[in-house]
Amino acid sequence: MGETDNSQVEPIYDVLRADILDLKLRPGMIFSIKDISESYQVGRTPVRDALISLSKEGLITFLPQRGTMISKIDYEKVRNERFMRTCVEKNVMLEFMAVCNLKAITALEMSLERQEELEKTGDIRAFLAEDNYFHSIFYDGANKGYCNDILEANSGHYHRIRLLYMADIGIEQGVVKQHREMLDAILAKDSERLTSILNHHLNRLVNKERPLVSKYTDLFDHEKAEVRREADGLGVDFLVETKLKYHA
Repeated sequence: MGETDNSQVEPIYDVLRADILDLKLRPGMIFSIKDISESYQVGRTPVRDALISLSKEGLITFLPQRGTMISKIDYEKVRNERFMRTCVEKNVMLEFMAVCNLKAITALEMSLERQEELEKTGDIRAFLAEDNYFHSIFYDGANKGYCNDILEANSGHYHRIRLLYMADIGIEQGVVKQHREMLDAILAKDSERLTSILNHHLNRLVNKERPLVSKYTDLFDHEKAEVRREADGLGVDFLVETKLKYHA
């Protein structure tokens, strides 16, 4: 595979981004371009370009004289990313309520059914993906898909702490119920109830995240000096190989 094969840039970017967001790659993991190139069987130039793009999203950190690091979860960014989503989504949901149609409602109902099945299997990655898809239906229905794309491109730290939380305790009880309550409020055209449910839904983990920061301190960005540890092996799924409650 040639060094100048730029056709590989987007695919390796997509794969690396997904592996970072899915916590397959440990936050704080240090590696080289050569490591990624060999593990993912992609030329170094596409890997380098992909890493530059990921660094702009705050998912990759370049360390002078040391290599490249999967950015640790930055709790301040978590708070800011959630704040942006909360502000935007409240308005999107109200716009969706005014224009929703049978096709969108059917898509929401089908998503809820999948969420219930995934809740039973305990597949947190698939559940979080379905949760995100459920919310995206509101954006698409309100013709605000571009807004969702912008939020998704700037929610890497928020996404990872949500996944870490589920990996620690399992899929949270009541999430699907809250989703159903949102849909019920929309069908009833009850904007006050919808806003109340959504505000609670998007901010329900605020008081539960600080213990995560303390419990998994090496996964979070702190000002203190980094704790040295043995290098991770690429190709090893971080959640599966740790004692977190993720079941592949």
